[in-house]
Amino acid sequence: MRLHWYLLVIFVLMTGCAPAPAQSSTEGLPPPAETQSAPTEAASGSDPIITGVPIFVPTQGDKPQMDPIVTLPPASGIDAMIESATKDLAQRLSVQASEIVVVDARDVVWGDGSLGCPQPDMMYAQVLTAGYLVKLNHGGRDFEYHSGMDGSLFFCKNPQPPVEGAPSNT
Repeated sequence: MRLHWYLLVIFVLMTGCAPAPAQSSTEGLPPPAETQSAPTEAASGSDPIITGVPIFVPTQGDKPQMDPIVTLPPASGIDAMIESATKDLAQRLSVQASEIVVVDARDVVWGDGSLGCPQPDMMYAQVLTAGYLVKLNHGGRDFEYHSGMDGSLFFCKNPQPPVEGAPSNT
């Protein structure tokens, strides 16, 4: 008799600790698509006959509407860096900004925390660092501006190349 009471207590405790049954809520979900059963065909031999398989039948509202022309917002981050670098170089060289040519402007991965512009007697974190490169040209000479992901652009007198083949920032 005692065994029955122990089993009853264990049963009650186990059912009391069980999670509540999941409730299926369709609130906030779109209505289900219209379905039709697949046509039944007589099969020869031992091929199975599949019936009642739902087939999605798109309605007029399901067709995507596509515009032929997509206007993307300007990449203001890199554009602002190009503008800033061009103004700075024009001031450094005492020339008009219109005389400066943009050779390259892209996101890169630098080989370390120096962002491709190591300074003597400085130590840098030896990790791949995402950033940007803006390369300008005037009078046949290239000038480089480097940046980290924060966008703080600076002129680099002795630039090191970015890591080739590293995953990009985008």
